Amino acid sequence: MKLIKDILRLAIPSIATFSSMTVTGLLVLMIVGKLGAAAIAVVGITNILMYNLWAIFSGNQGAINYLVAQNYGSKNMKLGNQRMQIAIILAAFQAILLFGVSFVFPHFILEVMGSNETILKLGTSYVQVRMYAMMFTVFNILFYAYMRATGDTRTPMNISIINSVMVVIFTYVLAYGKFGFPNLGLQGAGWSMVVAEGITLLLNLLVYFRSYNEKYFTRSWVRMELAQVRLLLFEGSKLGITELSNSIGMLVFTACITRLGTVAIAANEIALNILSFGFMPANGFGAASTVGIGQAIGRGKPLEAKKFGIVTVYLGLGFMALFSVCLFLFAEPVAKLYTSETAVVVTAISLIHLASFIQLFSGANIIFAGGLRGVGDTTFLSRAALVLNWIFFIPCTILLTQVFDLGQTGAWIAFSSLIVFQGLTNALRYIFYKWNSAQSKNAPIAQATSVHV
Repeated sequence: MKLIKDILRLAIPSIATFSSMTVTGLLVLMIVGKLGAAAIAVVGITNILMYNLWAIFSGNQGAINYLVAQNYGSKNMKLGNQRMQIAIILAAFQAILLFGVSFVFPHFILEVMGSNETILKLGTSYVQVRMYAMMFTVFNILFYAYMRATGDTRTPMNISIINSVMVVIFTYVLAYGKFGFPNLGLQGAGWSMVVAEGITLLLNLLVYFRSYNEKYFTRSWVRMELAQVRLLLFEGSKLGITELSNSIGMLVFTACITRLGTVAIAANEIALNILSFGFMPANGFGAASTVGIGQAIGRGKPLEAKKFGIVTVYLGLGFMALFSVCLFLFAEPVAKLYTSETAVVVTAISLIHLASFIQLFSGANIIFAGGLRGVGDTTFLSRAALVLNWIFFIPCTILLTQVFDLGQTGAWIAFSSLIVFQGLTNALRYIFYKWNSAQSKNAPIAQATSVHV
């Protein structure tokens, strides 16, 4: 019973965090949806592009999440803080790079994806503004990762909810020129995220350098060791490859659908947005699995870590099963919340029904992957992502849509098959992993520093 409480203590705030992000996406899409199907299409394509950009830089926060969790478990937060310092410096380089490429990337990538003139005109400046927001996001997700690693999932939840409220309010105000603000249309939705992410970064800095300083001495500079820089870069690159492989697969998937027209794009975005609701419990339990297993590994209790992950999977899939039933039963009224265009609604319903059948595999994939990250099995995760996306999903999507001309049906057959294979692959790896030999990835400082926990 205590184990279940520990899991829920970590998972529920994380679910609330991811829920706030998903609900925000839904509300923003509904607000923007009144601007027309083209606006929905632009937001959908941009979300995929932002996912790919996030994936490129995600390894940094992914490495911090599990490495600091292990440091917390071994009561060596001085090492954790050194790693966090390195990660913050890396995030600064990422932000500078994002700013530089924002002037050439948007139009080029939209054109490569086969966007029509309407989407090119609306989307180019919108993508650029979203990249400005991403400059703040690379720092925010890093601070969230550190907080969760210490077992504090409530603070990221509270900050994320504040962020979500700001995004929705600013989107409505700036997109339609309310309360004396200029009517910026779709661009207003983009600038709302810049403002919200900037304020969120200020909140994260306040928590990290003030509240957390009392517990973990986060203001104290720890001399950076080359071994730690190498470790963070190596682990971050593997986790980045994992996410990037997944995101490029989705980019190709979206590009194939983009060529089918505005209705197909809009229906696809609605289905994916609704599908993301199923990811909420999975992501929450996946985050709990990473932290709980990482801390147990840090304490030197690998079998306890394995048990933590298994129970987390059972709890997570229970939530997923309930959502799948609701998703199937209420597909039509939910789809109509996004748009009143009949052609879009009809197509979206069929996709939502299909999505309801793959939710359990999606949940298993996310939660088992979270457990494998916690133990530090990042090499397997990167290799599995490379094989499943580059050898199966991407070729299969192109083959079914471009060669056999199956359109959106072919794309979703490939997508559904990918999710099933990912779930099974990660589950088998977790079950047969050599847990007895699992240990934390500590370096020289771990044996020679004082404890700040």
